[in-house]
Amino acid sequence: MTQQTKPVSKRIPCLDGIRAISISLVLLAHFIGTVGQDVPKWILPFTKMGNLGVRIFFVISGFLITTLLISEYKKTGTIALLKFYFNRTFRIFPVFYAFRLN
Repeated sequence: MTQQTKPVSKRIPCLDGIRAISISLVLLAHFIGTVGQDVPKWILPFTKMGNLGVRIFFVISGFLITTLLISEYKKTGTIALLKFYFNRTFRIFPVFYAFRLN
């Protein structure tokens, strides 16, 4: 009888909740800014929370980038920054290009 193994995932599931909170804070701030005075007064202080959501998202990104670089260093003993930036560019550029077309 053979034992099946799960494919190795590079995704870190425990970050999904934090990512969802940060995105929700940004969306809430944008929503409040869009509807303006039509929201209850108690919600208005939450417009400042969008900035917090962006900062949380940047911290998550920094953690993931650092994790990738440390992983590469452990495997190879060096970090190829040019290759890293090249891979990041090709990951981000298609979405950026599609956005710029609109």
